Amino acid sequence: MAGMKRFITYIYAYENTKKAGNTGFARIELRGEECRLEIHLRGVYAAQTHCKIYLFRKQGSGIEGSLIGEMDVRNGAGDFNVIMKTAHIPTSLLSFFEMEGIFLCSEDGRIFMSRWTEGEPLAVDMEHFIVWKAEQTEENIYAEESLHVEENMYAEENMHAKENMHVKENMHARENIRAEKKQHVEKNLYETENIISETENKPEAGKTPVQDNMKKQQENKIQTAQFDRESDNELRATELPARNFFPQYQWKDIWEQFLKSHPASMPFSEKNITCIKIELKDIRELPRKYWYLGNNSFLLHGFFNYRYLVLGKIEEDNEDKWFLGVPGIYQNQERVMAIIFGFPEFMPEQVENRFGCWYRFIEE
Repeated sequence: MAGMKRFITYIYAYENTKKAGNTGFARIELRGEECRLEIHLRGVYAAQTHCKIYLFRKQGSGIEGSLIGEMDVRNGAGDFNVIMKTAHIPTSLLSFFEMEGIFLCSEDGRIFMSRWTEGEPLAVDMEHFIVWKAEQTEENIYAEESLHVEENMYAEENMHAKENMHVKENMHARENIRAEKKQHVEKNLYETENIISETENKPEAGKTPVQDNMKKQQENKIQTAQFDRESDNELRATELPARNFFPQYQWKDIWEQFLKSHPASMPFSEKNITCIKIELKDIRELPRKYWYLGNNSFLLHGFFNYRYLVLGKIEEDNEDKWFLGVPGIYQNQERVMAIIFGFPEFMPEQVENRFGCWYRFIEE
């Protein structure tokens, strides 16, 4: 299924910091902005115990864990599953993509671990294990502010959606009123024509009824003309707001607006590429159809690590192409994540440099 990644990682028991036998596996499924994680332990050789479950990352010479749940083990077996957002692990500000594996510690002191990234060997024991704690560091404060900006951005988008609905309801109400008026006018015209027809068939009745009915017909024609003018005025009154809800935009104008407050640079080896660095809140300056990218887990992961995003222009064959980029390093694992979350292309800053940005074209 498009937009989904699934993989299995094996869990091992550790004794005296050394890997022992296999004791189960974990199944991880990434779908959109969510992560589903299942853990199955077997052959733990404990009649009954209780485990705390962490996702961990390497910190210095130790392991830093973020708690995601707890599990009971009975007769040597235990099962656990959880669904969480990839952007933020439940007990920390860290994202799933910053994690390197799963760490389980039982109440009787046993350790089980699975690691899905490559790197230096870890000292797997409780002395080198620490639990993640929120600190008022500059980065955490900045992350919280960014999340607040994102929430405000989507609140504003919902407000505009409600305004759109209100305008549509008003337009339907006007249409119903016009239809009722028109039906009433047509009914009067029909009655007038019937009366005239009956009068013409009775010449002895004289001219007076005919003259009265002709006068009524003339009044109905005037009423019909007035109704048409009112309808035209109502249509003209709704045309401008309707256009405002679907504004036209030109990427060149948007680009020029960004250049007024963001210096341009050419950090990439290709000479036809011009870029500017923007922040998460600047996504609101793009057309509203792209605001949803502010909730993209891969984009948030790159922004929190490097504090900026990239908006750029590529000149090819006398045509400008626009792209949004996320800073990062070219690695196979990150490449998979970038493709899943819609940033399939990589552009290095220098020809032999692994650092650059993952990007996607923005179609006009």
